[in-house]
Amino acid sequence: MIKTVVVGYGLAGKEFHCALIRRQAELNLYGVVARDPKVRSLAIREQEVRGFASLDEALDDPLVKLVVLATPHDTHAEMAVRVLDAGRDCVVDKVMALTSAEADRMIAARDRSGRMLSVFHNRRWDWDFATVRRLLAEGRIGQPLLIESAVCRFAPPRSWRGRERESGTILHDWGAHLVDHALQLGLGPCRRLSAWLIDAPWEGVDNGGHGRILMEFDGTLFQAETSRVCRIDRPRWWVVGRDGGIAKFGIDPQEAALRAGDIDRAREPEGHQAIVRTADATGAVHEDRIPSVRAHWDGYYRNIADHLLRGAPLAVTAEEAREVVRVLEAAVESSRTHSMVEGPWGYGSPSPPQARR
Repeated sequence: MIKTVVVGYGLAGKEFHCALIRRQAELNLYGVVARDPKVRSLAIREQEVRGFASLDEALDDPLVKLVVLATPHDTHAEMAVRVLDAGRDCVVDKVMALTSAEADRMIAARDRSGRMLSVFHNRRWDWDFATVRRLLAEGRIGQPLLIESAVCRFAPPRSWRGRERESGTILHDWGAHLVDHALQLGLGPCRRLSAWLIDAPWEGVDNGGHGRILMEFDGTLFQAETSRVCRIDRPRWWVVGRDGGIAKFGIDPQEAALRAGDIDRAREPEGHQAIVRTADATGAVHEDRIPSVRAHWDGYYRNIADHLLRGAPLAVTAEEAREVVRVLEAAVESSRTHSMVEGPWGYGSPSPPQARR
C-alpha cells in the first residue's frame, strides 16, 4: 500500500481527498498535515492517522510516499517543488498554480526528481461532463457550434477562497474545472479568448462575484461561466449543434453524497437528465431524455494507484493542468485590459498569449 499524507484539513482535504483516498485499497491514508493544533487533533481523531505539524515533518518520515496538497492555491508551487525534490510523488488540488511560471517550476521539479506530479481535476468524472462528452462524440447533434458550461449559485466564499492573493480569481475555483472540460472535448486548440470579471458584493471578497470566459475553437465557441451571486437557476450545459441541441440542468450529485458519507448513494432526479432535441428529414422535432453516464470520482485516485504500482498512463497530467493555468492567466489579462487575448491553448500549444487591442 502507498502511504499517503494529505496536507491541509479544510473542505478539500477532509471532505474530498481523505474520503476518496480511503476508498482505494492500494492507498493508505497515513497522515494529515495541519499547522493548527486543534485542527491537527481533530484530523487524528476523525481519520485515525498520524498528525504532522508541518510539511517538513511529514517529509522527514521515510514511510511517506505520496503527498496530496489540499492547501490555498498560492502555496501549491512552492510546496509541490519541496515534495518532489524530497523524492515523493505529489498530487495537487486544482487549480495547479496561479501562474504558468509556477506551473513550469513544478514540472521542472518533477522532471529532475523522476517522481509523479498530477492535479486533482476530479470533475472529469462528473456525470454531466461524461454525458455531454459522449453525446458529442456520438455526433447526436452534429458539429457543436456553441457550448455553454455554467455553475451559477448564490454562495459567499469562505475563508481564503474569497481573497485573490491566496486563491486567484473566482475563475480559479469552479472555472478551472470548466476550462479543463473545454480542453478535454476534442475541439482542437483554443485560438483566442475574452473574459469578464464582476466584483463581489461582500466586504473582504476581492476576487470576483461572477466570471465568464468565451473561448474560440475552430468552429466552436465555448463559454465557461461561474457565479457566487446568481439567485436563479440556469442550465449546467446548453449546447447548440448543426443538427440539434443539448440542455442539462443540475450539479453532479457525487459531492453531496460524498460529504453525506457515501458517494455510492449519489442519485440524480429525472429532471436533471440531459435533453437532446433534433429534427428528422421531414422537419419533425424529436426530444429524448438521456440517463446520465455514471462516471465515478473513484476514477482519479484509482488511476494514481494504477500509475504508481503498475505504470498505467496518468489520467490527469501536469502538462494538461498547466494549460488550464495558461487559459486562466490569459482570462485575467483579458478582463483587466478589456481585450481579446490570442492563444493558442491546448495540449501541445506552448506559445505565450498576446493581447489584441
